[in-house]
Amino acid sequence: MSPHPCFVCMSPANECHFGSSSQICRACSAFFRRYVLSPKSAIKCRHDRKCRVFYTETKMCRFCRMERCILAGMKTSAVQPPREKYSEDRSDSSSEASSCYSLSPFVYEVQSCSTDIPRLHRLSVHFKNLENVRKLEFENQEPPKSRNMVELIEILRKDIRLVSTFVDGAYPEMGRMGKMEKKLLFLNFFIKYMLVEPPFLGLSAGKKDLLLPNGDHYEEDMGRFYSMMNVESFSAEAVFKPYWDEYKRTVIDDVWFLKPDVYEFLTISGLILWDTGLDGLTDQGVEVCRAMREKLVGEIHFYYKNVKKVEDPCLRLGQIMMLLSSVQKSFGKYQEELQMCGFFEIYKNLDPETCQIINESLQL
Repeated sequence: MSPHPCFVCMSPANECHFGSSSQICRACSAFFRRYVLSPKSAIKCRHDRKCRVFYTETKMCRFCRMERCILAGMKTSAVQPPREKYSEDRSDSSSEASSCYSLSPFVYEVQSCSTDIPRLHRLSVHFKNLENVRKLEFENQEPPKSRNMVELIEILRKDIRLVSTFVDGAYPEMGRMGKMEKKLLFLNFFIKYMLVEPPFLGLSAGKKDLLLPNGDHYEEDMGRFYSMMNVESFSAEAVFKPYWDEYKRTVIDDVWFLKPDVYEFLTISGLILWDTGLDGLTDQGVEVCRAMREKLVGEIHFYYKNVKKVEDPCLRLGQIMMLLSSVQKSFGKYQEELQMCGFFEIYKNLDPETCQIINESLQL
C-alpha cells in the first residue's frame, strides 16, 4: 500500500498514532510524545499561528506543529509516561499533560463533540488537511488573479486528485462500494462540489467572490472568461449569461443567505456524495448511500441541538437541505453550459483525460 501524506508535516506515513483519526509519520508521533512529556511544553507561536509545517523545514514551529497534531485527533491522554514512572498515578500525569497545551477555539469545538459527531469530526479533520495539501500543491502559483475557463479547468484537473484523496480518507465507507460505483459517485460529487465550494470559500474569506482551490478567482468579465474563441460573431454575454444568472440566483445567493459553517458545508457535501438516485448503483450501494445520509443528518441535528444550540434545528436543517436542490438545479444548467462550450469548441485543445471527464459529466 502506497504511503499517505502525514496530516501534520506531509511526509510519507502509514499509521495512526495516539488516537489520531489521520495518518501520522513517526517523526511527528515522536515529537508529540516529547512535547506532552516535556515540563517546558507551554510555548507560544511567534508568527500569529501562520507558520509553515512541512517536513523539509529545518526548524518547524513547535506550537503550530502541536496544533496540527491536536487537529489530527492525537490525544495527550494516550501518551504513556516513561517506563520508570509506571507506578505513579497515570491519571494525574495525563491531566497535567493535557493542561500544558491551549487549544484554539476551532480545535476545542471539534475535540469536545467528536464522539457524538464522529463522521463530521472526521470530515472536518480531512477538510483541513485538504486545505493544507492545496497550499503545497499550488504554492508555486502566481499571486491570486482572475482565471478564464480553460485556466479554471486546468486548476480543477489538478485538484480532482486532491479531492479524491480527501473523499477516500474522510469516508472509509467508500471501500464498501464497487469500483464502478465509486467512480460514478465521485464524478457526480466532484462536479457538484465544484459548484458549491467556491462560494463557500469566498464566504469563509469574507469576500463575495468565487474562490478557486488555488486561491484565485473566476474572471468576472464574461467576455474574458470565455476568451478562447477568435470568432467575431461569438458573444459570451448573449450565450452564457442565462447560465451564470441561474447559478448566482440559486447556489451563490443561497450560500450567502444561509452562511453555512464548516460542519454544515461538510454535511451538504456528504449528502451530495451519497446520492441514492444515481443510475448504475447496485441495491447494496443504494443501502450504503441511504445509511450514510441518515447518519450525516442525525449528526448535524445533534450538532444543532447540543453544540451550536440553534433555536429551531428542524427549520435550519430544512434550509440546508434546500441548498441541495439548488445545487442540483444549477448542475442541470452547468451541463447545458458545457454543451454550449463544446459547440463553440472552447475546450478543443484540452488534454484527452480532461475531455473525457467533461463528456462523462454530461452523461450523469
